[in-house]
Amino acid sequence: MGFMDFLGGGIIEAVGKVADDLITSDEERAEKENEKLKTNLSHKVEMAKLGIEDKKLDYGLVQNEMNNVTDRWVSDNSGNFLTKSVRPLTLIYMIVVLSIMAFMDGNIGDFKINPAYIQLFQGLTMTVFVAFFGGKTIERIKSKVRD
Repeated sequence: MGFMDFLGGGIIEAVGKVADDLITSDEERAEKENEKLKTNLSHKVEMAKLGIEDKKLDYGLVQNEMNNVTDRWVSDNSGNFLTKSVRPLTLIYMIVVLSIMAFMDGNIGDFKINPAYIQLFQGLTMTVFVAFFGGKTIERIKSKVRD
């Protein structure tokens, strides 16, 4: 009787289990697809949240950097002559030395400026304008916000 039970019930049960594992109904497929979509959507939502947090951190870092530069300029202007004039004198010195180097570099006959100096002057000029006018704009905005 044990052998017949094995042949009759055990094999049929095992074949049924294998068939269930291999064959899925349309409802089961739809349910699995639904689960995949939910997982994918929740992943996209989390990535969007992380992107927003990253943008907030970037904005905070830029804002903090601008405030620090403005605070340095304010502290430079609130001291004696030396603290007020260190940055401007350094800037003047660097521009004069750079200008002398650019004009004297290979200009013992024909006058021409090396293209490397042109790019350098462009970068310095842009930096000075952005720092000066950007700093003044931030100072004005801060003073209006305080008032």
